[in-house]
Amino acid sequence: MTKYKVTATKTTTGMQVSAGTRGFEITFDEPGSTDTGMNPVEILLTSFGACQAITATALAKKRNFDLRAFWVTVEGELDREDVADGKNVRKYTEIHYQPHLRSDESDEDIKKFLADVAAKCPVENTLIYGTKFVQDGYVNVK
Repeated sequence: MTKYKVTATKTTTGMQVSAGTRGFEITFDEPGSTDTGMNPVEILLTSFGACQAITATALAKKRNFDLRAFWVTVEGELDREDVADGKNVRKYTEIHYQPHLRSDESDEDIKKFLADVAAKCPVENTLIYGTKFVQDGYVNVK
């Protein structure tokens, strides 16, 4: 098992949040605020697309699969939906994606390769199969 830890901190500017891990920083924001970064639901889609691209690159290298370029367009439908415990929550109700690649592999091999990418992408697996969320109390910093 590998553990990852990030910290997301509200800045003093509008709805802006600064998040970081391992010395890297990213800025989140909302349209209509200062609009200085993608919002969290856009970053979720971005994380999925990036995971697909990274997984495809690693898998192609491991298998000697001809992959000269790879990118993914991702679109999510954010709406309200009834969920199992009777709540009506705002969430992505569907996520559509389309991989694009440059390869001389056969259509059959490309389809198998893309199915393997999907099966090995941890972000896709998290979105499809869900994750247990646990709030470990809170810290009131005075």
